[in-house]
Amino acid sequence: MDKVVLDKPERNVFWTATILCCASIIAGFLSGEALFFLAPPAFLFAYQMIINFKVIFFVLLIATPFSIEYYAPSGFSTTLPTEPIMIIFMLTFLFFIFLKRDLFDRQFLLHPISVVLYIHFTWILITTIFSADIVISLKYVLSKTWYVVSWYFIAALVIKDLDSFKKAFWCLFIPTFFLTIYTIYNHWTYQFRFAEVNRTMVPFFRNHVNYAVFLALMTPLTFTVAHWYERHSWQRIMLNIGKFLLLAGIYFSYTRSSWISVAGAFAAYFIIRNNKLMWAASLAVIGVIFFAWYMLHDNKYLDYAPDYKKTIYHSNFTDHMESTLTLEDVSSAERIYRWVGAVHMIHARPVTGFGPGSFYFNYKRYTINKFETYISRNDEHSTVHNYYLQVTSEQGFPGIAIWATLLLFVLYYAQMLYTKLTNKRYKGLVMAIALSFITILINISLSDLIEADKIGTSFFFFIALLVQVDLLRKRYPDLPESIPQI
Repeated sequence: MDKVVLDKPERNVFWTATILCCASIIAGFLSGEALFFLAPPAFLFAYQMIINFKVIFFVLLIATPFSIEYYAPSGFSTTLPTEPIMIIFMLTFLFFIFLKRDLFDRQFLLHPISVVLYIHFTWILITTIFSADIVISLKYVLSKTWYVVSWYFIAALVIKDLDSFKKAFWCLFIPTFFLTIYTIYNHWTYQFRFAEVNRTMVPFFRNHVNYAVFLALMTPLTFTVAHWYERHSWQRIMLNIGKFLLLAGIYFSYTRSSWISVAGAFAAYFIIRNNKLMWAASLAVIGVIFFAWYMLHDNKYLDYAPDYKKTIYHSNFTDHMESTLTLEDVSSAERIYRWVGAVHMIHARPVTGFGPGSFYFNYKRYTINKFETYISRNDEHSTVHNYYLQVTSEQGFPGIAIWATLLLFVLYYAQMLYTKLTNKRYKGLVMAIALSFITILINISLSDLIEADKIGTSFFFFIALLVQVDLLRKRYPDLPESIPQI
């Protein structure tokens, strides 16, 4: 039998992997820390990244719906396996910048949306310097960095045309398809009781809100891609079943914000088709400003303080909805409690805010006892439950102005591209991206999900896709079905 002879670079990789594997196993057993066992696969991932990073990005897409939150005994927490992959992407990105600059599309890097994103990130760095807790803010910056690098810049290097988007979609859709079946089945075993809803999607989603929002943002994409296949093809059949599953999953999640976001996306479909998205966005901004002025004028918000004795959690969904309408539902009342705290924090530091990621550690000093509920001790360390208020309280008015500019730029380009494109598939893709993006914008008015795995990552992914379509339109005005790789 012939010997397999390795050349010098291959030998170096082999011995490095062997030594790392042995060292990590020993360290893992001696310390009792399971994260040491991730070192060998992390090394192999990094090696594969240098050879062909596109494969790893598709692995990241497949892993995203299945990702779980891991809490180490030391108090360290991460999301496995996605966050380690994103960290590797971030480190490899530096390698690309210095040694493989030709990979990057200059037009993508200088696109107006990219520029606003740079400004957004720069302001985050500035507010970190003035943060009330700089260590917390630095952790936030690191997490934000690997999100943006992986799902905006790396995604743009991988997803360059319709064919690569199809691969990306299936990498997300197939795991989501089976996870939805898994969750609905679990809920069926609990007879679809509202009180048991958070137990049905464990360990893949923290709660029913994260689960429902992810299904909501996948819904427009699924409806759109289904039309790209022949009527009786297995892809079309599976996607048609997927439509039903996603809507059923959203319904049985009992998540009010996701219900509203799906209805909002349905309305936005007609708004975009009639070229009225920017009018609608402008009215929404004006409405929010007027509502804020009304609630703050003469402290009008104090009239909506809940009755502590009546504000309870209802295990029956009908009672839950009725209490929501009267503001006696504990989750709604708790939101108001934190929103009031956020407004007072904004008043205290209107320019730089309290620093990224610092809301939880500061808000209780700024709340009003009149709005307190029995869950206000906040054992799960959750934040504002309104991302717009969170950005303003942590990054000041300049921060929310930059953030709002980014959102409006994305919506503007979505409307512009949909209006100008003639290729039906790309036109449909832009519509799907816009509607999925809008579901996120609606949901983050009642939740804090931009820093959450699955939803926050999708946010930057959708923006990257939109920029890529805009660049394709400029290079190929007619956007033929078959477009060469860039």
